[in-house]
Amino acid sequence: MSHPVAGTSNGRLQFERADRASPTTGTTCKACGELIASSYYVVGGEVTCQRCRTRIAVQWNRGSPGRRFANAVGLGLVAAIAGASLHFGIAALTGYEFGLVAVVVGLLVGGAVRKGSSGRGGRRYQLLAVFLTYTAVVVTDSSLIARELLKGERAQADSVTTETGVTTMRTAASSSESTSVPARAGATQPHPVGPLGVMLAVALMVVLAYAAPIMIGITSPLHLLIAGFALYEAWKLNKGVSLSIAGPYQATSPVPV
Repeated sequence: MSHPVAGTSNGRLQFERADRASPTTGTTCKACGELIASSYYVVGGEVTCQRCRTRIAVQWNRGSPGRRFANAVGLGLVAAIAGASLHFGIAALTGYEFGLVAVVVGLLVGGAVRKGSSGRGGRRYQLLAVFLTYTAVVVTDSSLIARELLKGERAQADSVTTETGVTTMRTAASSSESTSVPARAGATQPHPVGPLGVMLAVALMVVLAYAAPIMIGITSPLHLLIAGFALYEAWKLNKGVSLSIAGPYQATSPVPV
């Protein structure tokens, strides 16, 4: 796993693998490409000059942990919404669920969270990426279920409409007879739902929505497997890395192991 650093020759330096380079005279800095004349540092296993070493350290320590996490939440949420929209749109148009799309959603969310964390990764960013990716799957499944339920209701409404000619006459006759009968005293009226009832209903809907992928997976294991791939990609992209800096060393001497 690598951590991107602006200005490098190949766009990144390796922070996870502590390879020991042994530069000699004529070695260039891996970050800026300039010739190292005197001393050098080993940053993430790559030979760098003094100036690039300082710049990389400043970039790595830029921002507070809270700000990095907030950035990861914001970028990850945007990616989750975009991924869910993409997944639902393709499934709604084609009628099929493509596993590659779910993997793309995991990559989008995982990459966004990693960017927000400035490439550090770590357990909390992995959990955040998995949660947002699963939320994107939940939104997609819930939207598809709601669409199917709406289709069923419309079909039922159409079938009822064909019988309105007969039922209207019967309803009119029965209503005229009922007008002569006085209303029963003390008839119960429906009680309005209070704030607590609304909160419980919303909580139940959220629980059912987050359980939807698992319930669908019971009858369709492939669906659960696809969701698992998406979660794995988001988790893998946010594996924690650390910045290792060693030196300074003389350009004519190898790095001690």
